[in-house]
Amino acid sequence: MSHEINSLVSTISSCEKIFKTPVPLSYSRHTSRFLTIWCGSLPFALVSQLGIHTLPVVIIACWCLFGIEEIGHLIEQPFVSVASKDMDQGNVPDPLYKGDLVQPYDIGLPVCTLAGRIRTEVLDIVSAFKKKDKNE
Repeated sequence: MSHEINSLVSTISSCEKIFKTPVPLSYSRHTSRFLTIWCGSLPFALVSQLGIHTLPVVIIACWCLFGIEEIGHLIEQPFVSVASKDMDQGNVPDPLYKGDLVQPYDIGLPVCTLAGRIRTEVLDIVSAFKKKDKNE
C-alpha cells in the first residue's frame, strides 16, 4: 500500500509540474499576428486568378485557419487556471469562472474539480488504512 501511495504522490508531482509550466505568450502573439497579416494579404494574391469568387474562398480559408489557431490555443492551455490559495483551502471553483485569474482560452479540462475529488478519495483511503492499522 505504501508503494502505491508513493507512486500516486510521484504522479501528482509530475502533473503539478505540467500544470505550472507556462506557455510562451510571445509564440501565441507571433502566430496570431502572422496569420492576420497573411489572411489580410490573401485576397490581393487571389483576385487575379479567382475574380468574383475571391471573397468566398478567402472567407472559408480564413475561417479554417483561425479555427485551427483557436484549437491550438485550447491545446496549449488545457487546464483551467485558479488561485492556488483556493485549492489550499479546499475550495473547488467553478471551471468556467471568468475572473481575473482565468485567461480567455481557459475552458479546457476541469482539473480543479477532478483534483478535489481525487484529494477526497485519497484522504478517505488513508483514513481507512489508518483505522485498519489501529484495529490490528
